Amino acid sequence: MATATTEAAASSIPEPKSSTGKKGQGSQRRRGARLVEPSTARFFLIKTSGNGTVELGQEVASENEAMVESFRVGGSFAVVTEWKAQVDLATGVPVIKKEAFKSEKKVTHS
Repeated sequence: MATATTEAAASSIPEPKSSTGKKGQGSQRRRGARLVEPSTARFFLIKTSGNGTVELGQEVASENEAMVESFRVGGSFAVVTEWKAQVDLATGVPVIKKEAFKSEKKVTHS
């Protein structure tokens, strides 16, 4: 009799359904497309100013270093990416596209 109750209880628990909809797959693709290449991003600590403007402070080498330094000083950090506009004439119709601009990073430690 105990086994019949256990089987009944186990059968009343619904099995989790696997998500095969387009919504889950599309959002993962979009998120991946928004990621910035690590080589094009630059990380700066934010200087605090009394007039409410944002000023870039010391540049650091990586996002991890920016997180640690901003936590240590109790401030925040900024991520800057640089882009260059390029014209694509492959289709015969000019299309302006953005292209990541890679400049030499000059990181100084103080």
